[in-house]
Amino acid sequence: MNEESIPLWDHELKPPGKTKVELEILILEKMVFELETDDGFYETYDSKTQDDGVVVLGGAYTGGGASRVFHDLWKIGWVTLSDQTEQLDSEWGDRLEADPMFIQDLPENLAHELLSWFVRGNKWSDGFFGWHAAKGNVSAVLSRLLLLKQMKCDAFTGPYEVDPSALREDLVRSALWWQRACGVAPHITSAISEFDASRLVGMPFLKYSGYMQDKTFVSPGSDFVFNKVRYQIKANRPSGKPGSVVTRVGKANNYNWDQLIWILYDQWYEPQEAWLWHVDAYRRQFDQKKLLGPKDYRSGIKLEVSKIKSG
Repeated sequence: MNEESIPLWDHELKPPGKTKVELEILILEKMVFELETDDGFYETYDSKTQDDGVVVLGGAYTGGGASRVFHDLWKIGWVTLSDQTEQLDSEWGDRLEADPMFIQDLPENLAHELLSWFVRGNKWSDGFFGWHAAKGNVSAVLSRLLLLKQMKCDAFTGPYEVDPSALREDLVRSALWWQRACGVAPHITSAISEFDASRLVGMPFLKYSGYMQDKTFVSPGSDFVFNKVRYQIKANRPSGKPGSVVTRVGKANNYNWDQLIWILYDQWYEPQEAWLWHVDAYRRQFDQKKLLGPKDYRSGIKLEVSKIKSG
């Protein structure tokens, strides 16, 4: 695995716990800066490469920051096709020639279409992206997207200045990359499931965060308390490898809780089902049973996992 094979979302240095829109804003700010501080975008060369690192595209080249922007746009998946693309491809040139100021009024979806057109243009004409970078059109579209994404960004504001769902995504992303690199994912299922269960029962993130501050991995009994109800959480997540299908689930080793929630995930840590048990019913059903499986827990009260999936 080399750096070029890793999407920009994964290898770019960025603060944790940021939403996708916030990450897009950070990337756009970087791109705009690189374009606006670069010296000279468009010149003519006969060769295809230069020793100074300039990327030459036929008779024209995109150099320095513009070259990095060109390749980053591919890496983050912003070069796309839609149902409108074919029609728009035949219109962008005329619109830009008539009055490039229309870029300042583009909605977000069309701004992405125009940006994709600039990049894909190199398939039709070498140096297409460099030429539009030189004219300022690329920077104008990036600036328009930056403004639109800043306007719609509704980031979580709290003492940690993170979005809790985005923080969860960061943890999952890191664990999956670790599994890809090292074969076995870190043991995050317990932490993820307790956080997900708190959302499942409607516990605000700040309350959950505050409650967990003095807790340890070996805290006995319940995992958290909300509205005077003590919750014990169990969860399973198959790795996706052969033989990883869940056949056994954890059994509570004490009854110092009021309600137990079991969550089953898929290999991507996406919740597939969740079941709730009251302590008295759980004790009657399983106290004399040594081993439990998914079928046992599924005889409890089914919970709606869409509350977790929606974040």
